[in-house]
Amino acid sequence: MQPKVLIAYVTRSGSTEDVAEAVGTTMEQADVLVDLKPMAMVEAIADGTPVVLGAALYVGHFPREFHGFMNRFRRELENARPWIFVLGPTDKDPKHFTQAEEQARKELAKYPWLHAADVRVVGGKFDPHHLKLTFPFNLVMKFPGNPMRKMPVSDTRDWEWIRRWAQSIAEHVKKGPDANRGEFAEYTLYKNSMLGK
Repeated sequence: MQPKVLIAYVTRSGSTEDVAEAVGTTMEQADVLVDLKPMAMVEAIADGTPVVLGAALYVGHFPREFHGFMNRFRRELENARPWIFVLGPTDKDPKHFTQAEEQARKELAKYPWLHAADVRVVGGKFDPHHLKLTFPFNLVMKFPGNPMRKMPVSDTRDWEWIRRWAQSIAEHVKKGPDANRGEFAEYTLYKNSMLGK
């Protein structure tokens, strides 16, 4: 019996969750069962479970929930070779995507035991009116003179590519655990492949 794919994510304002849901929906449409939940809600990972992880970069770093998840499930993730999507730049400057790739590499390098099947920066979203910030940053955002309040809404998430990527994962999952996970469709907009070894 084909195992469910665990799609675990960390979200602040919902943008990472949106991508996780799109990945899950695409995989379900390909007849792959998924278990979609925030990382904080994951209680266990059964051996042999395919895993997709999602997190955003905040000032060049993954949130602490991501690192807590990695430490909590080291043994399971070491054997799982997860696919990882990373939310990053909210503009389409290729240099910013390259910087995000480098930041993601540095963050993942904290876990030398991790052998990801694939890591991709998929863009990001910024909406100053729907930021879920903690104290004291939430108060700072309310200051009338804060320039961030005047920044335009932007969304660089490439939904067509995200769905193609999810479809590729679904196809590999259906081939079984011994399938080569390195053969994915190239990212057509930013060429930001970060294939795990």
